[in-house]
Amino acid sequence: MPSPTPSASYAPATFRIRLILLKGVLRRMLLNLFARRYVRDSLARRLGSCARCGVCCHLVANKCSALRLDAHGGSSCALYTVYRLPNCRTFPIDPRDLADRNLVAPDVACGYHWDGNR
Repeated sequence: MPSPTPSASYAPATFRIRLILLKGVLRRMLLNLFARRYVRDSLARRLGSCARCGVCCHLVANKCSALRLDAHGGSSCALYTVYRLPNCRTFPIDPRDLADRNLVAPDVACGYHWDGNR
């Protein structure tokens, strides 16, 4: 799995992709607010662990301002111990979120998956 470099920036290529990503952000927000059981059940079936690639932090605008990249290409959140939005705490909720993420960086694998979706 290629890891990002400290200067990695994943910018959506087209306006259409930006609209898809915005739709995904809104979808995750609504799921976290109104479909908590679905989120909880889906997260219970999720396998793997965070690869600290930071790609999910590029799904809104160009890059979350709390994203920090270290010299070895790993990432961390400056707000992790303070407060993380529900969208950040639960990402990815389901395989649809991984599809959104892969629009931004298809060559960088996410550490999470579901059975049959790798």
